[in-house]
Parts: sequence; C-alpha cells; structure tokens
Amino acid sequence: MIVAALVISALVFFFYTKKTLQPGEATPPATTTEVKTPTPEAVVPSKTMPAAVTPPVVAEVKPAPVAVPATPAELGVKLSQALATGDMTAAAKLLAGGDITQEAAVKELLENMVNKLGYKIASPDQIKVLGQVGSATRISIPLLDPKTGKTTGESLTLDLQRDAAGGWKVVQVNVPKELEAAMATVPAVPATAGSPASAAKSIIVVQKTPDSLLFANGFIASLLKLDFDGVRKQVDSERVPAMKIAGLCIAFEEGQYRLQEQKPIVATVSTDKVSWVIAKIHSDVLKEDSEFGLEMETQEGKGWRVVGLNLSKLLADNAKASALVGIPYTPLVLNPKGGECIALYYEYDQSELHPRAKKQLEIVANILKASKEKKLKIGGHTDAMGPDDYNNNLSQKRAEAVKAYMIASGVPLSQVETVGFGKTNPLSPNVNPDGTDNPEGRQRNRRAEILLDF
Repeated sequence: MIVAALVISALVFFFYTKKTLQPGEATPPATTTEVKTPTPEAVVPSKTMPAAVTPPVVAEVKPAPVAVPATPAELGVKLSQALATGDMTAAAKLLAGGDITQEAAVKELLENMVNKLGYKIASPDQIKVLGQVGSATRISIPLLDPKTGKTTGESLTLDLQRDAAGGWKVVQVNVPKELEAAMATVPAVPATAGSPASAAKSIIVVQKTPDSLLFANGFIASLLKLDFDGVRKQVDSERVPAMKIAGLCIAFEEGQYRLQEQKPIVATVSTDKVSWVIAKIHSDVLKEDSEFGLEMETQEGKGWRVVGLNLSKLLADNAKASALVGIPYTPLVLNPKGGECIALYYEYDQSELHPRAKKQLEIVANILKASKEKKLKIGGHTDAMGPDDYNNNLSQKRAEAVKAYMIASGVPLSQVETVGFGKTNPLSPNVNPDGTDNPEGRQRNRRAEILLDF
C-alpha cells in the first residue's frame, strides 16, 4: 500500500512539472512573493531555454536609384561641375560609366591632368555635342590653358551610349596627344573575376591623330570661319576642285550657317580608312535647316582628307531661298561646256552687281589675294531677248563689272580675264517647248560665270 502510494505521487509530480516546463512557457510565479522584472543587462540567455522575445521585423531597404544624365550634354555639365569643385571621386564615377574597375584609372588621369599639368575644364556652356559614330554620341569638353586660362584648342572628348536606366554613360574617354603625359601613372584596369587578364580593357584612349569625326569637325570649323585656304588644305585637290570649295564658302557666307545642336555630324560609314558623314546645319537668316555630305579617306603621310563633297541639298535650299530676293541664287552651276563655276545673276537689262553678288565676290577676292598665281576668268552672259550686238555688249559689261569689283578689292589686274558670250551659252531654255516665253529660264541666263584657274 505504502509503495503504491509513493508511485502514484511520483507520477503526479512528473506530469505536473512537465506541463509547466514546456519550451517557450514561463513557470507561474508564486503568489506570495513579489517578482521584480530584471533590467535588460541582468537577463542572461538560458542554455536550455530559447528566448521568449521575438526579434523585431526590419523592412528591406533598397538603395535609391542613381540619377543618370538624361542627355550627353548634361553628363558633360556634371563632369565640369565636379572638377570645378575638386570632387575627383564624383568625376571619376561619371567617366567610369558605372564600371568600378575603371574608376581608379580615370581618377588618376583627371588628377594628373588638373593637379599636375594644371589644365582646367571649360565652363559648361562651352561643352558641345560633336556628332554620332555608330551607336555612340561624342561630346567635346574644351581644355583651358594652365597659364592664360583661355581655351587651348584641345578638348577631352567622350563617347557615350544609352545605359539600362535610359540615361547616358561614357564608353570611351579620348585624350588628345598633348595630354599624353597625364597617362604616365594611370594604373592598368584589373580583370574582372573569372576573366583572363588579357580581357581587361581601359576606356581611356590617347588619340595621337584625329579620327574621322574630329577631322570632320575641324574641316567644318574652317568652313564656318570662311577660311578658304584652311579648308583647301584638308581636301584632296585632285578630286575636289577649288570651285566647289569656293561655292561652299559662298553658300555658308550667304546663309550664315551654324551646326545644329543635336547630332550635328553623323557618320553613316566609318572605318579606319573611309568615312562618310552628313553635316547638319541651320541658318537663322534663311530660317531653314540643311545639310551636306563629306566623303573622307586616310592618305599615307597626310591623315584624313576630304575626297568628295555632296552639296546638292545645300545648294537646292539656297536656290529656294533666293526667290525671296527676286533673282536666282546658286553658288555653283554646271558650265554648259563642262565643269563647275560660280554664277552671279543680274536684273533684266542691267550690268550693275546685285548686293548678293558682291557678297560672293568678297570671298573670291580673298581667295585671289591670298595667292598671286591664281587666275580668274569671267564670262558674261545674257538671255535671248534683243539683237545679238546688244547682247554681246551687255554680256561684256557684266563681265567688266565683276573685274572692276575685283580690282577695287585689291586683286591685281593681271589675275583677271574677261569675255562676253552674249546669248550663246544659256543655262536654261529661253522659251518653253511650245514656243512661249520662259521668264524663269531667261532669268538664269542673265549671269556672269567665274572660273578659278588654279
């Protein structure tokens, strides 16, 4: 009996303590004793019991998206601002285009360029878009001379492409040869994990000679200044006649053209040997956009040269605008006997130079004065109205008017020849096929043609 009672008591005690000591449940405190809550420092985690307090839930914090430049020019402005404040780290991140393996190299380049060589970046308003090659858009950031603070003529150029965020990132940094010393301590770009060392490629490229896009920009810069000799030095003179260059300069002078701001030069074909580009231009005077084409090739010992000019759209746009002043205007025309020449037009029965013709002759006079061996041949022409003797005399007067202007401009008499052709060499029919009068055709025939004999 006694043994049975002891066994029953033991079982009751076992089940009662098991229930009260279940994991995660606290033992009920005694009712006769006040229990004080220990401070956090006094709580010691039990080795046999898990903590009863559930840790707080922390919401996942995603990094804010990095603002990417919305336009190529905006990226250039951000770079200029970062360098102006001396923030080389921010500038390097912009140039590296989000590639951390490139940051050390471009940061060292910038520090050498600014701190050691003393160059500074031009103000944001001087940054411009040069053009497009393939999928890349190139911007130019002019450099300032360390001593004078003026532009040096050299620029840091950046090739940019769209990134995944819809903004723009740098894919190539083009350093002019004058800044090659800034590359002396630039570290090599490390290879990424899992890639061979040979796969590492720096985005920094030293351009010892201009590529096709830079050359095209230099050519057009000379054209915008109406620098005939500067333009002519950049062409293959055997394939691009001087008359075409003069006509192009005249068209630019008349329209006061400038390059368009968005993608002004687009390379439609671009290799190491050949490049075809379209130059997009705008005239505030004529209130129109236009364009012309350049065909370029690399020539041994000379670098890039212009070997072809396509002026058809530019000349057509100029001719269309000439209707506003009442006489034709086509800087270049095909001579009926072959070749191209500059054409000046006259009012009916007049031999006085039109104000527009004088602008054309200013450029021709400057060409002649720059080189004494050049000759100018001037041919006068008329429409078919009136007797032959009268027209022959009128055509000679038109040629002599051009000659007089040239001499007054300082061109020696020995460089100018004149001849009157009367009505014998019309550019357009004087009458329509049905025999009726053709006023527009006759208007184009009242002209003087200028041939440069180089």
